[in-house]
Formats: sequence, C-alpha cells, structure tokens
Amino acid sequence: MTKLPRLAASGWLALVLCLLAYLLLQLPQRQWSSSITALLPAAAEPWQQQLLSQVNSSRQLTLKLSGLPLPQLRDAASALLQHNISGLSWYQPGAMLTQLQQQYQQHQSLLLSAQASDLLQQGQYQALVDAAWQRLYSPAPLLSNALSQDPLLLTQQFMEQQSAGTLTLQQHWFETRQGDAIVLYGETAADPFDRAPASALHQALQQQLSALQSQWLQLQLARSGVLFHAVHAADNASFEMQFYGAISLLAILLLLVLCFRSARPLLLASLVLLPAVIAGLAALLLAFEQPHVLALVFATTLIGIAIDYSFHGILAANQGKAAFSAMLPSLALGLLTTLLGYLALLWLPFGLLQQVALFMLAGLLVAFISVWLLLPLLLAPQQLHNSHWLQQGCRYINHGYQGLPAKPVWLTGIGVSAVLLTVLLLQSRFSDDVRLFSQSPASLLQQEAEVRALGAQQWDSRFLVLLADTPQQALQQEQALQAQLAQWQQQGWFTQWQGLSQQLASQQQQALHQQLLQRAYQSAPVQAYLTQLQLAAPAARSDYLTPDNFTSPLLQQHFSVEGQTAAVVLLRGVSDTARLKQALAQLPAVYLLDPIADANSSLQHLRVQLLIWLALALLLSIAVLSWRRGIKAALASALLLTLAIGAALYFSLWRQQQLNVFNLVAALLVLALALDYAVFFTSSLRKTEVMQAVLLSAATSCLAFGMLSFSQTPAVASFGFTVFSGVALSALLAPLLTLLSQKEPVSGGTL
Repeated sequence: MTKLPRLAASGWLALVLCLLAYLLLQLPQRQWSSSITALLPAAAEPWQQQLLSQVNSSRQLTLKLSGLPLPQLRDAASALLQHNISGLSWYQPGAMLTQLQQQYQQHQSLLLSAQASDLLQQGQYQALVDAAWQRLYSPAPLLSNALSQDPLLLTQQFMEQQSAGTLTLQQHWFETRQGDAIVLYGETAADPFDRAPASALHQALQQQLSALQSQWLQLQLARSGVLFHAVHAADNASFEMQFYGAISLLAILLLLVLCFRSARPLLLASLVLLPAVIAGLAALLLAFEQPHVLALVFATTLIGIAIDYSFHGILAANQGKAAFSAMLPSLALGLLTTLLGYLALLWLPFGLLQQVALFMLAGLLVAFISVWLLLPLLLAPQQLHNSHWLQQGCRYINHGYQGLPAKPVWLTGIGVSAVLLTVLLLQSRFSDDVRLFSQSPASLLQQEAEVRALGAQQWDSRFLVLLADTPQQALQQEQALQAQLAQWQQQGWFTQWQGLSQQLASQQQQALHQQLLQRAYQSAPVQAYLTQLQLAAPAARSDYLTPDNFTSPLLQQHFSVEGQTAAVVLLRGVSDTARLKQALAQLPAVYLLDPIADANSSLQHLRVQLLIWLALALLLSIAVLSWRRGIKAALASALLLTLAIGAALYFSLWRQQQLNVFNLVAALLVLALALDYAVFFTSSLRKTEVMQAVLLSAATSCLAFGMLSFSQTPAVASFGFTVFSGVALSALLAPLLTLLSQKEPVSGGTL
C-alpha cells in the first residue's frame, strides 16, 4: 500500500521538474509586456485594430534643454548628439526642411496655399500680383528659378506658411524664439512597451543625460514621450512583484516559526508553494506568447491561497492518516469553489484577468495535488508541536462564538447586509479609467507638461481618420475637409491640426491649380506684371508631386489597412469631443479615434460583465454548498459572503471615493477565499484545527494582499485593499457558520 503513494509522489515530482526545466529554457527567451493597451479588449472594428498597431507616435520622444545661455545649450545638445545610442535616432529638422524645400523648388507652382487657391478661383488676380510685388521687395531670398517657373511666387508663399511656428528651426534641433531652450526630437526603433530593449535604451539615454548635467551643472532637462512612462511602469511593476512576493514569504516564515518552532513546516510549505508557482508560470508561457508583468503582480496572491492548503494539509497530516483523509474532501470542495471564481475571470475578454486566472488555476490545482500526494509521506503523525498559545486561543475563540445566540446573529447579519447593499446601490460611483493601470511620478508628468507648453510636436491621443481606396483619394478627401477643419478650429473645438494635405495637394488639385494659373497668366493684371519683369508665362506642368515621389515625415500619417488607405489627421487641444463626433457623423468615411475613451468604454463593459459573473458565481457556489452541506449551511455561507464582499466594497468606496473594475475583480477573489473558509467551518472536522488553519492562512493572505494596497499602481492598490478587507472580515465571521449552519455529527468533537 505504501509503494503506490510513493510511486505517485515520485512521478509528481518528476513532472514538476520537467515543468521547471521548461521554464529554465523558455524564460530567457521570452519578453514580458508592460503595454497598457495590450491589456485591454480589442477595438470594435478590425481596421481600427490594424491602424492602431501601425501608428508609431508612441515611439517618439522629446527633450527640452534649458537653464543655460544659448551658446552653452548648443554645446550640450551637440555633445548629446555626438554619442550614438543604439535604438534611438534623432531627427534632423534642418536636413528634413532642406529636402522638402528642394522638392518644392523642383515642382514650383504645383502647390498653393488655400488663400491663393481661393483668389485664383475667384479671379482676383490683382491681389495676387500685389502680393507678388510685396514679396519681391522684401529682403527674404527667393527660390532658385522662382520667377521663371512661378512668377507669382505662390509656392514661395506656400512654403513660408509651412515654416511658421513657435520654434525656430536649426540643422539638428529647434530653438525657442527667446533663445532660452533647445528642443530635440527622436524616435526609438523598438516599441517602448517592449521591456528589454526599452529599458536598455532608457538606461543608455539616462547615462548620457546624467553626463551632460555633470558637465553643465545648471542644465535643466525635461522629457516627454511614452518611453519614459512605459519604462517606469514596467520597472515599478517588476519591483512590486519581487518586493511584495518577498514580504509575503518572510511573513509565512515568521508565522511558521512562531506557530511550530521548526523549519520542517517551512520545507513542507515550500514543496506545495514552489510547484504551484512553477505550474502557474509554465501555463502562462504555454498559453501566451508575451505575458504581462502586471499579471505577475496580481498573481503573487497565489502565495496567500496556496499556503492555505499547506496549513490545512500540515495540521491534518500531523493528526494522522484518518484526519488527513477526512480533511481532503473539504479541501477539494474548497478548491472547486475557488476554481469556479477564477474560471469566471478566464472567460472575460480581458487579457490581464485571463492571464491571472490561468496562473491561479494551474497553481492552485498543483498546490492541491502536492498537498494530497506529498504531505502524508513527508510528515509523520504528531511530529510537529503546535504553539500552545495558538491552540488555546483557538479554543477560546470557538467557545466564545458557540456561546452566541443563533437567532440574533441571523437577524444582525441580515440587517447589516441589507444596509451595506443599499448604501452600495445608492452611493457607489465607478471610475472606468485606463490610467488606473499605471501612475507616472509627478516629476515626469511635470516635465511632460513643460514640453507640451512649448507647442512642440505633442499631439492628443485622439485623431481623425479618413478611409479611402487609394492614397490619391485620401488626399482628395483630406483636402476637401480642410475648410471644415479650419472652421472647427476657429470655433474652439481644437487648437491645431496636422495632415499630409497641408504639405501635399492631391494630383487632381495640382492639375486644377495649373488650369487656374494658365487662366491667370492670360489676365490683364498678370500680363502687365509679366511685361514689367520681362517674363514669359510658364507652360502648364504635368510632373505632379505624389506620395510616391514626395518625401516628408507626414507621409507616416498614411497607412494601409485592409486594402484601403487610412489618412490620419492629428489634433491638439481637443476641447469639444461631443460636437466633433456629431459633426463627423454627417461625413462619409471620416472617423474620430479616441483610444483612451474606447479603452474606458471597454472597462465599463467589463465592469458590467464582472457584476453579472459575481452574482452568478455566488449563486453557483451556494448551489454547490447546498449539495454538499445542506440548505441551512449554504444560506449561512451566503450571508457570510454577502457581508464580506459588501463590507470590502464599502470600505474601498470610503477609501477611494469611487470604485473601479479591480475592486470587482477583488470581490471575486474574496468570494473564492470566503467560500474556502465556509467549506471548512461547515464540515465535520475538528474546529480547533480548522480555526488554526484558517487563522494562519488568513494572516498570510492579509499580509500578501495588504501589501498590495500600498502599490503605486492604482489598479493593484485597489485590488489589494479590497481583498485584504474581505479576507480579514471573512476570517473574523467564518466561525459563526458552525453556529448558524445545521450541525453534522462531528468525529472526535468540535474542539
């Protein structure tokens, strides 16, 4: 009889070692995501998903150098640009402008400003002639061959309008007109949410910036870009995962030493916990190509639950095989109810919760099997001596609870539950904000605002998209939208916009310009102008500028999605989204994409689903308990669950002033943990051992989740505090279930 259990245990350890070998092979090769957008449900439209994956605005970064006289600022900027940082390319605005001017110079008279185009269409030729004379008399240099190719200097006027701005352009950077700051623009080769290359790039850049500040002590730096926020979020999540995990392990060690005064329980608990963690990680790597680091922060809570199984198994095995066999059905029922809670998360369309659920499902199942197969073989009866004060305290607590009258307890519990639910229904406010996922430090946010105040290339996350069959059609649609964009800008719906059509007109528009110019050259005012300058009217041009032969950074705002061309129009200072959406609804194939608002909407939808899943999980759990424990025990357990979850959400509402989706995720976990306690307190096991195991497991869970409530990430903090409150209250109220439920014959007594 002993050979079969030993063989099963040996096979189980061999399987765990195989999983460990798989981890050792896979972990160095895998990359962990820290992208916030990767956590959220996908956009509703497939073309939107494809477009958002191509937009690389998240790879741009901006540096502002100030605090020194302009000559020293130029020296500092030059010193920074001299150092080649792998994965980072700095924009060369002077070279880009020179290239753009060369293209315009080679194709003069093809591109006109909106004002000049209107004057041509209205036949107001004298105004064009007056503007040309004024430009000729100004000291500004003219383009080469301007008079022979474009005698009205309309392309010159078009270029001057393009260069207007708050920053003056230099060869390698921009300078403020006051000369008190230099602005550098760069772009990263890798996705800033790809942690390994992003962290390496950030570290290399930070070293260079620190060297600059060491050389120029008065130099002030301001950073802007997704890279800095993403790296901080990833590093913070990694630190919290390691820190909170270490604190939880130390707390478990301390509890075991205080309660058992022996290292053996620690070793036994490790044989349960380590395989659980190995299995959870292996399941993540098998199911997800790029797991998220934030999932591991939430998954550290496995320690608090798996150690619960260890305590029940150790205390039961210490009483002998009969006690251990009697404990197993309750542990299995507790596992079943907990798995049901996490299965609910697995089916929700939310990547983070799916990863956490899978980790916990695999980990808890392995923890249960480890308790079942290993502990009876490794722990002989009466080999451990429990702390006398813990045993005595559990007896006193049981006696105290058993002395309470059942009916008043029922009435009090029902009354408090009704009050809690009423308050939550009337006063609860929910925040569906993706910024709960990460919280950048105040210093970084201040630098971001400082850079944006320059009016530099910092655009809102909201932008317009025009869908067309070809790039030319996209340019035509964008050109036709310019008038309305200008009108909306004047009405204050946004402060600025940027699109490719500002630099490149469609081929159809260029052909129209040529027709209008040929007509203008035949008019009396223009003929007189040409005669005075002794110029001949140039012939119509047909060498049009197109996206194929035009080079500009704004070409990056045209994308190919599902066989169509998507033209992106960037916006800044959007202040009236509702009116903008209403106006766009009247236009064909023009959309306002707002990734943050869409993500918030996804969170709101997820919140509704979580509420439904929470109610269904509660009903299903009551049904399972009713099947195994009887209707009275199931109703008493339902009262406990309602009190624990209601109070945890109320405390969270009081602390946060509003609830969020992660409070509901935590409520599901409270449901699973409280059900575990209910299973054991409604069983026929000795209540002293049950009380010891529940107190120890609740203490470790409260430490693990309570530590999370201090997280710098609002989502993690909300999750941790709610679970901490719910677990603490569940452990406090769980002994009442022995009083409220229909008692079963207890083998060996209740104490």
